[in-house]
Amino acid sequence: MKSMKWIYYGFGAFIGFVCGTVIEFIFYLLEQSGNRVISNMVRDYGILGRFIAEMVTNLPYMGLALGIVMVYWLFPEVVGGPTKSSER
Repeated sequence: MKSMKWIYYGFGAFIGFVCGTVIEFIFYLLEQSGNRVISNMVRDYGILGRFIAEMVTNLPYMGLALGIVMVYWLFPEVVGGPTKSSER
């Protein structure tokens, strides 16, 4: 059962990475179509806009990390997280 937790973590990381990549790709397509959402945000909001632009750039990696956290919260009995005695 110990090796099964790595399969769960890997699947969660994969799903999170794919979701983050798709969302980043949508922003990329918006920029290419002429709707300068991120570029205008940097121009209009300065450092806050730059921060948000960098967050959009790093969406796949944040999705990867959040996918692992999601698996840890959703499947504590499989990955070995703490469970309440009433849930057993």
